[in-house]
Amino acid sequence: MAAAAAEMRNCKSRTVKLLCPALSKIVPYEVWEEQRLDLGSIARALGLEPSALKLNGHLIGRGANLMSSVTWKSLLNYFSGKGLPTGETDQDALIVAGKLCKVGSKRNGHALKRKQVTMEDIDSMKKLKINESSPPSGREIT
Repeated sequence: MAAAAAEMRNCKSRTVKLLCPALSKIVPYEVWEEQRLDLGSIARALGLEPSALKLNGHLIGRGANLMSSVTWKSLLNYFSGKGLPTGETDQDALIVAGKLCKVGSKRNGHALKRKQVTMEDIDSMKKLKINESSPPSGREIT
């Protein structure tokens, strides 16, 4: 367990630019190289349904909790090797495709309401994502 914690401390974080062509919107998304993809979080950041989310045209396998076994490092290396966008800049943003969330649709008994995302919202999401992805010292992330 100590080795895994040391590995996470040495892990690099980076901002990946996500582009949703359907919304004409680019969202900066903070990730750790060894972090597994959280497709639910990506979908929420762009207002998409997570069930059919595709990154650069690829459907990524995920579990019931919308977490993938694929790490950001391995995914970005794969895309780089194929000459696909890796999200380093706005011009090289990862292309995220999926179905838009339906306004007013019900999910878990609560109505979803769409609102205009502001820079303040994006900053809040970044801070939340950083706090969620920061490994606790001495503990392994599963």
